[in-house]
Amino acid sequence: MKTIKYICILTLFLTMGSCKKFLDEKPVAQVKISDFYRSKFDIDAATAGMYSSFQQTMVGEGQYLDRYHYWGDFRSDNFDRFLSYTTTHVTEIAMNAITPDNNFADWSRLYTVIARANSNIKYIPGVQSLDQNVTPAVVNANLMQSYAMRAMCYFYIIRVWGDAPIWLEPYEDVQVNAERPRESAAKILDEVVIKDLTTAYGLAVKNQTAAVYSINEGAICAALADAYMWKKDYANAIIWIKNLFKAKSPKGIVYAGTSDANLEPTATWKNIFTSPTTSPETIWSLHWDFVANGCACNVISFTQNNKTFQVDPLLYTKYFFPHSQAVRPNTDIRPKQTLDLYTVANPANNNRDRFVKWYASPTNPTAATSTAELNQFYTQQAPVYLTMYRLSDMYLLYAEALNGSNDLPNALRYLNFIRKRATLTEYLATDPKVSTKEAMENAILEERQYELIGEGKRWFDLVRTNKVKEIMDPVLKDRQARNGNTDLAGFGDIRRTLWPISRAVMNSNKKLVQNPGYGE
Repeated sequence: MKTIKYICILTLFLTMGSCKKFLDEKPVAQVKISDFYRSKFDIDAATAGMYSSFQQTMVGEGQYLDRYHYWGDFRSDNFDRFLSYTTTHVTEIAMNAITPDNNFADWSRLYTVIARANSNIKYIPGVQSLDQNVTPAVVNANLMQSYAMRAMCYFYIIRVWGDAPIWLEPYEDVQVNAERPRESAAKILDEVVIKDLTTAYGLAVKNQTAAVYSINEGAICAALADAYMWKKDYANAIIWIKNLFKAKSPKGIVYAGTSDANLEPTATWKNIFTSPTTSPETIWSLHWDFVANGCACNVISFTQNNKTFQVDPLLYTKYFFPHSQAVRPNTDIRPKQTLDLYTVANPANNNRDRFVKWYASPTNPTAATSTAELNQFYTQQAPVYLTMYRLSDMYLLYAEALNGSNDLPNALRYLNFIRKRATLTEYLATDPKVSTKEAMENAILEERQYELIGEGKRWFDLVRTNKVKEIMDPVLKDRQARNGNTDLAGFGDIRRTLWPISRAVMNSNKKLVQNPGYGE
C-alpha cells in the first residue's frame, strides 16, 4: 500500500475507527477511539487520516484502480476499453454489462472515509477542554472539513448506487447490529449531503485565501451547487454559485465570476492541472505526490504501457482527430493539451490512451516535434493533482442552471466565456445550437464534455440530465458492432444507469436489496 503524504506519521490512526468491509466487523484499534482524541496533534492526525483515506479511494491502491475515473468517466461516451489490453471488469463497464462482482462496485472505501469523519465530528469538540492549543477556530475548521467530507462521500454513493445505508455516528460497539437497510437517495441528498454541507459552510471562515488541497469555502459552495443541480433545484444552485463567486481562490483573489477574465488565461490553461496553487480558477484538487505516495498510475496517466481505457473512437474522430491534421486546423486550445495526438506518424492510428492533461507538456505540440517534446512526460516522476472543482466547471453549471430557469441570455453568456477562453467562435443568440432551451442544454453539456474530459464529471452529467439513454445508445451500438455482436441492443435496461452493489457488500449486510436490473 502506498504511503500517503498527509499520513506518513499517522500509522496509529490509520489502524483505528475503520472496518475492513462494510462496517460489519469489530473495529481494529490499538486504543479506544475516544482515548485517541486528546490533543491538537491528534486532531491534525485524525483529519489527515480522513483526507488520506478519501485520496486513496479516488486515486486507487494500485495501478489503474482510480475510482475517480471509473465512477465519473469510464461508463460514459468519453472512454472505451482498449481492446488489446483489457480485463473483465473493464469490458463490463465499457459494454454496460456490469455485474455485482465488478471490482468497482464496492462502496466500502467510501464508508471507511465516512467512519473517520463520524469519529471526528463526535470527538473533536471534546478536545478543547484537554489542550489549550485547541481553540474554537481549530475545532470549527476541522469540523467543517469533516462534515463536508462526509457529505462528499455520500454524494458519490447516491450518484453511483442510489439508495444506501446511513451512518452518522462511529461504529464502536460490537453489540450494536452493523447491518442496516438502504435509505432513499432523495433522503440522503437532503438530510445528509445538503445538511452536512450547509453545516460546513456555517463553520467556514469566509473570504479567506483557499487551501486548494483541503475542502474550503469555495469547495463547499461548489458541492452545494452540484447537489442542488442533482435535484434540478436551479434556484438554490444559483444561490450557491453566487456564494462561490464571493469566495477567494488559492491565489487570494475573489472568484468574482463576472467574465472570462476571472478564469485561468488562455495561454496558461494547463496551470489549472499542473500548478493549482497558482491558478485563479482552481477550487479544490486532490494532491498525489509521486515521491511520497508512489505512482498515481491512473488509467489516463503518463505511463508508457497501454492503458485499459482509451478515448472513445467516436469522440476522438469528432473532437481530437481534426486537431492533429494541418489540413483541418481548429483553434480550440484544449485537444493538444489534453491528449497526445502524435504517438504515431498517422494520427488515425493513435492509440488514444496517453493523456497529457495533468502534466506540464507543451501547449501546442506538432507532429514534427512531438516525440522529443512529449516522451519526457511519460517517464518523469510527476505529481498529479486531480481536479474536484474548478471555476470553469461552475461557469458551465451556472449556465445550465440559468437555462433551466429560462434565462437563456445569461446562460449563453457563461457558455461563451468558456468558448472564448478556448479561442472558439462564440455562439450568437440566433444560432440554432443555442436558440431554444433544449438546444442550449445540449450545447452546455457538449462544452462540459470537451472542457472537463478526464475530470470525473461526464457520467454524472448524463445521469443528472437524464441523457444516458439518448447519448449512450448509439455509442454502445457502435461498440457492440465493433465487438462482432449481431444484436445491437444499445444501452438496454435504463435501470442499469445505477451500478450494482458489490456481492461482497451484499453478503456482509443481509438487509441490503440489490439494485433492479442485476438479477439478484
